[in-house]
Amino acid sequence: MGFRHSVWIAIAAGILGAMAIVHADDGVPGADDGDPADISPPAAHGPPTGLADTAALHATVFGTPPQDVAPLPAKVPVAEINVSLPWRLPIPDVLWFDAKLHVYLSAQRKPAPLAIIISGTGSDANTAKIQVLRGALYGAGYHVLTLPSPTFPGFIVSASSTGVAGDFQQDAHDLYGAMQEIISHLPRKVQITDIDVLGYSLGGANAAFVKSIDAREGKLKIHRAVMINPPVSLFSSIGRLDKLFAASIGSSDAAIEHLYRRLYAQLANLYRATDRVQMDENFMLSAAAATLKTDAEFSAAIALTFRLDLVDMFFIGDLYARTGVVTDPRHPPKVGDSLENVQHALRLKPFSEYFSKVFAPYYLKVRPGSTGASLIADNRLDVLADVLHSDGDYYAQTNDDDLILDRRELTWLQDTLGKRIAVYNHGGHLGNLGDRQQVADMLRMLDGSWPGPAT
Repeated sequence: MGFRHSVWIAIAAGILGAMAIVHADDGVPGADDGDPADISPPAAHGPPTGLADTAALHATVFGTPPQDVAPLPAKVPVAEINVSLPWRLPIPDVLWFDAKLHVYLSAQRKPAPLAIIISGTGSDANTAKIQVLRGALYGAGYHVLTLPSPTFPGFIVSASSTGVAGDFQQDAHDLYGAMQEIISHLPRKVQITDIDVLGYSLGGANAAFVKSIDAREGKLKIHRAVMINPPVSLFSSIGRLDKLFAASIGSSDAAIEHLYRRLYAQLANLYRATDRVQMDENFMLSAAAATLKTDAEFSAAIALTFRLDLVDMFFIGDLYARTGVVTDPRHPPKVGDSLENVQHALRLKPFSEYFSKVFAPYYLKVRPGSTGASLIADNRLDVLADVLHSDGDYYAQTNDDDLILDRRELTWLQDTLGKRIAVYNHGGHLGNLGDRQQVADMLRMLDGSWPGPAT
């Protein structure tokens, strides 16, 4: 594992370690200075598990059973590409080691269409789920380019033009710019006949917004977009996960520490078994699958994976926006400084605090005339409702037991996309990614031969 991941891995490792308990605001200058912003996203409707039942929770944690995984190539060539982007912001001292964007290319030896995959919330460009999609697409004859989520720390530092992640439009512009830079510098031997974009979870929504920008600007001429288990409303989906965290884990240090201690030994085993550590959902949920047994425990593990993603995004956003929630903008942390107090502060903070104390203050300042309500409305797929309904080159795959959706959101997706959405009756959130049917349908969507759902 390279040192470039040390800050956020240190945060995660510190959270998972058996450290002394520190109150959320102890020793964090500026964490609670002044009154909190009177802005917060609305509470998520319905149960904290969304549409998920017991089977869906198990599917989310365990993933696709090995016997149901689609056939994949035995070997896929993968080249890491490190890109310096001209709009990169000045890098805070403590994040000095991630100046370049790290993406991965699997190129065919002949002319072929290019499939660009955007990773899920907080994840890098080479997760276990990315590897499954890469294998399926490469095996079907595509060049495959994989990008991290715009909420991944490495992307925020190297490719974000704001440093404050989570805005659909802004993140899509940063992704679109990065795609152009990468593609323009590919070797001449990589001959591209067409370009499609897809993503899973938050990356699915990102893919749709990227294609909508390209429809206006035409710089890449993206043909089709496939959204896999996308959220309809970013704030509703993450608010639901905040509710799940509170309901399954609680809000006290003691309750959180108890879960961390239960997972710690298994996480340590996984750490020793691999030469790279990405604290994505697969890493965390693998530990949960081997350790936890009940629905309540699985719910807690799912909520934990998303909270760790938020820890990274919150920390870096606070640094760039200089909002003083967990770092002192007058004296930002430097290389070698202890982040222990920051770790303990952030593990108790829900997404609503990221929105009200970092995201909204930043975007209200840089977008004159915007309001808290407009920021929330702009981060819904509804913004693209007309184009999703009328443009036959947008597709989606989701599950009728996905924990990030409620019934109204699932119905909206079906009504908006019509025959261009596949809704499976199992899988929870991404628990059927790589399944034979999911892969077959995805490939038919990308080549335009998808006949619509079976009736």
